[in-house]
This record gives sequence, structure tokens and C-alpha cells, in this order.
Amino acid sequence: MTTEEQIARIERFLQQVIVGELGKLVQAELAFMQFVAMGQAIEVLGGFLDNRPMKAKGQAALRFAAAIDHLFGGNYRALNDGNYLYRKFRNQMTHALLPSREIRLVNREEQAGTARHLERSGGQLLFIAEVFYRDICTAASRLITLLQEGKIKPKNIVFEDAN
Repeated sequence: MTTEEQIARIERFLQQVIVGELGKLVQAELAFMQFVAMGQAIEVLGGFLDNRPMKAKGQAALRFAAAIDHLFGGNYRALNDGNYLYRKFRNQMTHALLPSREIRLVNREEQAGTARHLERSGGQLLFIAEVFYRDICTAASRLITLLQEGKIKPKNIVFEDAN
């Protein structure tokens, strides 16, 4: 498979699974499952940034941090100091289907009152699904750009269009 074909496959995967399917979860406004998937999506995005196979063991924290640092940046990077977002958000949601007490989850901005996404309010860090989803889509787009510009090598993933 050529590099261009690998990049095209990764782009289809990102568009269909990360953007498309995650978008459906966010639109459904479920209480927790979209946040579980978003935490996993960050880790998956980070998996494209290293030189290990996608199925390499023991890479979750490293891949999550890499995605935060290189694809998200800003407040995400500052908040993940000491792997905080990984420990308090991603791990909690993935393994317990519940956030830590330090995290508050809402679906839409209007449900957050005056607080904003990634802002501390009442001792909790606020995650707003619709804003978080947009940021994940932006990160996926940044990843595609890095691949297309040759700044990272594409991985040969097994992915066939679901349609």
C-alpha cells in the first residue's frame, strides 16, 4: 500500500469513526457514553503520533498526552500537567463509566450556566460535550494535515468503510 493510500485510509477512519460516529453520540445527548468515547478518541489520535503499532500495549497515557500536547494544546495541555486529564477524566470514564468528583459533564453550553468548557466552577472542571467534540474534530483535522505534509508517518491500519 502506498503512503497516499495509507493516509487516505486514515482520513476515512477519522472522518467516519472519530468525527461521524462520535458526532452521533454527542447529538444523542447521552449522559456519559459520548465522554467515554471522546476520552478514547484522544488516545487513538495520539496513537498515530508514535512509531509503535496501534495495538502496542501500555501506551494509553503516553498516547493521550501526545495527542493533548501536539493536536489540542492550549488549556488542554495546561490541564494535563501530571497526566491530570488522563487520570481524572479518561481513566475514570473508561474504567468506571463515571468521572472523578473533580469533573463535571454537561451536553450543551447552555446547561453550563456561566461556566465555560475546561473552566473550574464549584471545585469541578467542566467538560461540555458539544465544545469537546468540536475540539476533537479540530485535532483530527490537525492530524490529517500532519500526515499530508509528511510531518508524521502514516500507519497501516485495518479499516474498511462501514457504509
